[in-house]
Amino acid sequence: MNIKQISVFMENKPGNLSKFTKFLAENKVDMKAFQIVDNSDYGIVRIIVDDAYDTVTLLKDNGWICNMTEVVGVKIPDVAGEMSKALDVLDNEGISIEYAYTFPNRNNDG
Repeated sequence: MNIKQISVFMENKPGNLSKFTKFLAENKVDMKAFQIVDNSDYGIVRIIVDDAYDTVTLLKDNGWICNMTEVVGVKIPDVAGEMSKALDVLDNEGISIEYAYTFPNRNNDG
C-alpha cells in the first residue's frame, strides 16, 4: 500500500522535538509512526499521519520546513519469521530499503 510520509527539517537543539510534538497535539494531528534521523546540527523527523496533505499544509503555514513523499507499506502478520519473508520478496526483486518504520496495527485485524 502507498503511504504519504512527511519529513520535517529540525535544528538539533533541546526542546525542538517537544515543541514539534506539542504543535501536532494542539492541532489534533495523530502520529501513526515516527522516526528521527539526526546529526549534531540538525535532524529529519519523519512522520506518518492520517491526513498528510492537511498536515503538511498546516506545518508549512506555521513555518516548519517539510515535504511529503510516498513510501510503500507492507502489512505482515505478528509471527516470527514474517519480516524475513517480506524482505526476501523485496530482495528477490532487487529492491533496496533506505529506512523502515514499524508500527502496530491499531485495528487488531491481523
